Amino acid sequence: MVDLRVDELPEPAAAVLRRRARADGRSPEQHLRQELLALARRRVPIDGVVEFRAERGVPEPSLAEPDAVALWSHYGLPAEAVAVFARRAEAAGLPLGEYVRQELIGVAGRSTVADALLEFAEVREQDPSLRMDMDAIAESIAYARGM
Repeated sequence: MVDLRVDELPEPAAAVLRRRARADGRSPEQHLRQELLALARRRVPIDGVVEFRAERGVPEPSLAEPDAVALWSHYGLPAEAVAVFARRAEAAGLPLGEYVRQELIGVAGRSTVADALLEFAEVREQDPSLRMDMDAIAESIAYARGM
C-alpha cells in the first residue's frame, strides 16, 4: 500500500513540507493532503498523454487497487483526485504510489522566496543571538531569482 507520510519522503523534501505545514499552522498530514489536492487540480505535462490515451479508448485504471484505496480512504482524497493520479501514473508507466511520491518530492523541490525565508527564520529560532534583517534577506533572494 502507498505510504506517503511526510517522514517517508527523502529528508530534504520532508523538511520543506514540514516547514510549510508549520508556517500554515497545519499538521504535516493536513499539509500533505492539501498538496495532493493542489497537485490533482494542476495541469501537468503528462496530462497530454492522459488525454491522448482517453481519445484512443484506453480503459481507465482501476481505483480498486491498494494504492488508490489508500489515497482515497487514508488520505481522504476525493475519488476524482485519486482518478487523476491513477491516470497520470498509468500514462507515465509507474505504480500509482511511486508516481504520487515523485510528484510530492517535485513540489518540495520547487522552492519559493517564502520557503527560503522560512529556512532563515528557522535558523534564527535555533540561535536567537543571530541578528538577521529579514527584509534585506527577502530582497536579496528576490534579486537573486530575478524578481
